[in-house]
Amino acid sequence: MAEWRRRTYQVLTGDVVAKWNEGPPPPREWAKPLRHLTDLLCKPVPPPLWWTLKTAYCGSVETRTDSTSYYFDGMNRPGPDDPPVVYFQMGLGGWGNFQLYGQEPHRIVPGKAFFILVPSHHCYYLPQDSPGWTFAWFGIHNPWLVARITKQVLSRGPLVDVGADGVLAATVLRLLRGAIKKDFRDRFEVELALFEFVLAYERWAEQGDGFGAGQRLLDETRSHILAALPKTVSVADFARQEGVSRKHFSFLFRTRTGLTPAHFSTQVRVHEAARMLIETRLPLKTIAAACGFANANHFSKVFQRLQHLSPASYRRTMR
Repeated sequence: MAEWRRRTYQVLTGDVVAKWNEGPPPPREWAKPLRHLTDLLCKPVPPPLWWTLKTAYCGSVETRTDSTSYYFDGMNRPGPDDPPVVYFQMGLGGWGNFQLYGQEPHRIVPGKAFFILVPSHHCYYLPQDSPGWTFAWFGIHNPWLVARITKQVLSRGPLVDVGADGVLAATVLRLLRGAIKKDFRDRFEVELALFEFVLAYERWAEQGDGFGAGQRLLDETRSHILAALPKTVSVADFARQEGVSRKHFSFLFRTRTGLTPAHFSTQVRVHEAARMLIETRLPLKTIAAACGFANANHFSKVFQRLQHLSPASYRRTMR
């Protein structure tokens, strides 16, 4: 345990700590929290004797600017006999990538965060084209909290949006301050801060499953479909964008919106075709191609099924 306390202090004094490295400037909403944390890092406090693997945690704020030296693979650590651990990492300036095996990388900009289940099939790194990446992180070892977070992450995915003025951000910043200054009275206050963070995350995730999140998901998906036209976007493409499996995205989409992704995609393309029928004099063949339909015949069948009028009749009626 003395070795673990030594390591928790080392992460606050190494040469990648944000106080020593000048990274990309943070956006305005994150500038003040970052400045506060880097000021604290000028005088980090060694852990007290009760600060152990079971009763506490570790964390820091880092700036990475060398893409050749920052790449972590979730299957390469920890040791084979070590218990599972969860890390939380949040962008504060610049950007880096988080990637699940076999999926497209996600850019982690300020206010974006992700959970790291160790071990699991993921990696995160600084790409060569990034201007640098300043981020905060902490690790949780409490087995009950690890199991609780893991269940939530497996259900909704590892990515998290953290509003600078929200409750979740406040709990994150409290843990970061505590990791640097050790300003907890005892292990019970540490445990309370960890629980408050997990509860804030679960509340954020639960609110994300309500009507507001469903509408946001529809709006985001609609924008993606329209931007890709005349190409059609597959469910697998949507899943990769969200960092989850195809099956999980389909389940999540239907749970939040009451629609399947495929049906909603068809609706969006038909509505776009309806707009073009009213606002333009383009022939059906051109509109069909522009909206991602195989041909005019296929377009007419789908359009009539959803609008209960043929495209030609719809154009005459609505003009």
